[in-house]
Amino acid sequence: MLNKKTGLIALLAGFAAGELVAGTLSSFAIGDVLVCFRNGGANDLVVDAGPISAFTSASPNQRIPITQYTGDQLAYVSTNAVSWSAFTWYNTSVSPNWTLFVTKARASLNVQTAPWQDKSSGSQQIPAGRMATIPPGTVDEAAYIPSGALSTLNTATAVLEGDISASNPAYQTGQSYRDALLGAYGSDFNGSFQGNPENTTSANFTTSGTVVRSDFYKLTPTSGYGLATYLGYFEFSTNGAMTYVAYPMAVPVIKSISRSGATTTITYTTGTYGTYTLLATNNLTAPVASWPAISPLSSGDTLTHTITDTDSSSINKFYIIQAQ
Repeated sequence: MLNKKTGLIALLAGFAAGELVAGTLSSFAIGDVLVCFRNGGANDLVVDAGPISAFTSASPNQRIPITQYTGDQLAYVSTNAVSWSAFTWYNTSVSPNWTLFVTKARASLNVQTAPWQDKSSGSQQIPAGRMATIPPGTVDEAAYIPSGALSTLNTATAVLEGDISASNPAYQTGQSYRDALLGAYGSDFNGSFQGNPENTTSANFTTSGTVVRSDFYKLTPTSGYGLATYLGYFEFSTNGAMTYVAYPMAVPVIKSISRSGATTTITYTTGTYGTYTLLATNNLTAPVASWPAISPLSSGDTLTHTITDTDSSSINKFYIIQAQ
């Protein structure tokens, strides 16, 4: 039976929360995930979504709402045709040095992207340095424009700022999200990163009825070749709400069943995370919780695997995969 169950580089290395002005990302610390929005217009929105540990310590399939910004704040930037990304970094005070965490937009909603590549510590230090200019840029803006509509909307975890920081007297020690990302190169943290971390919604996104997703990767510095570690994905809804899904488990699938003599051969796929167990019974009226476990299944990839079950009885037998 086919079935399934889902169950500026070194100078900014010491930038810390204590250097921030109260009320403008006042809780930010290195390693906090920044979720940033821009639409090529007047304003950017910079959000401190909390420490990276909250994302990496979550359980498989756990959904974490990003509640650190409001709809009123996002409205100043836009939900339609808005570009957004999520990222953070570790500096020399955290090991391993210059580890990056960066999103990559999905081209197909339900298909994971090809991972970023791990690069050398020196290579990853450069985009980390550009990321580090963003939080002090929000402080500069708040200090320069202490009142008005934007400042009244600003909170300790989300700040609206001018889109252009170059030649802008409001920015003294940092720069806007847009300028940190684009730079003179025009994208990819001024060309210092290997690709575009942004996801851009359609012009009619709010009425499209379809969410967009960006995968989230950990890039650990390496002296050789390596692929970034997949952590989960950010999902942006048409109403402007965002959710992070940690370590998403694929739906396990029994792809085929064949029998020869007393041996049943089962081909299946599981997922990258979680544990999977083959269960079987000859009594379909029995609760699934009571079905005997036949064997643990392979996981850690999305490949097709094979397992056999030997049973000399002639009674029909039914199989499912339990994911945990």
